[in-house]
Amino acid sequence: MLIVFTNTKGGVGKSTLASHLAIWLFDLGFRVALLDTDEQQTSAQWVTVAEPAITVVSAHEMDDIRTARSELFASHEIVVADSPGSGGDASQTITLLADFAVVPLQPSKPDVRAIKDALKFVRLAQEMNAGARPVLSLVLTFTAKADVQTRRLRSQLEQLGMSVAKAEVRRLNAFRDACDTAVTRNISRDGREAAGDLESLYNELFGECLAAIPKRRGEPPESMEQAANG
Repeated sequence: MLIVFTNTKGGVGKSTLASHLAIWLFDLGFRVALLDTDEQQTSAQWVTVAEPAITVVSAHEMDDIRTARSELFASHEIVVADSPGSGGDASQTITLLADFAVVPLQPSKPDVRAIKDALKFVRLAQEMNAGARPVLSLVLTFTAKADVQTRRLRSQLEQLGMSVAKAEVRRLNAFRDACDTAVTRNISRDGREAAGDLESLYNELFGECLAAIPKRRGEPPESMEQAANG
C-alpha cells in the first residue's frame, strides 16, 4: 500500500510523520520504502542517515513519481510518501496514487484557513476512484496538553464530517531534536513520550491493514524499546 502525507501548507509535520513511519515499519519487520516527492528532500535525507537499510527514492515529476511507485512495489509491501508543502503536479500525482492520505495540521488559524486547499487533491482522487481510495485521515500535530483550541478544532472538523485521528502528536522536544534519527529508537523519557504518540497514531490509522501484511524480514520486536536495542 502507498501511504502519503500531504498538505499544501508547509511546517505541519509531514516529513516528521513520514520519516518516522518508514523507520517504525522497518523496525517492525516490513519491507518498506520511502518516496520523497518534495524537492527539499527533507524526509529522504532524514531516513538515509537514520536507517541506511531503508530504500529511499526521490522523484518530483509526474512520470518519475508513477515509475518510482511501480518499481518500489515490485520489492516492498509498503511505500511511505512525503509530498511538497505546496500545490502542484507532484502533490496531485502522489495523492491520486495513494491508498491512504494523511493530512497533518496544527491547531492554528492559518492551518484551518488552508484546509480546503490541503484536501482538494484528496477529494479529486476519491472522485476518480469512486470513493474507494485514498482513505483520508486528518491528524492534529504539535498540540499542547489539554489545549482548548485543539479540542475546539477537533469538534469543528468532526461536525463537518471529516475523519480526525483520535491520537495527536504533541509538540515535544524529542521531535525538535530528531532531524536525523527516530524518536521510536530513543529510550529517554522524552523520547518514549514522543514514540508513544507516534505508535498510538500509526496503530490507529494503519493497524488493521498492517495485520494482514506478512512480514518478510522476520518477526517484529516485542516492543519499541527492543527495536531500539536491536
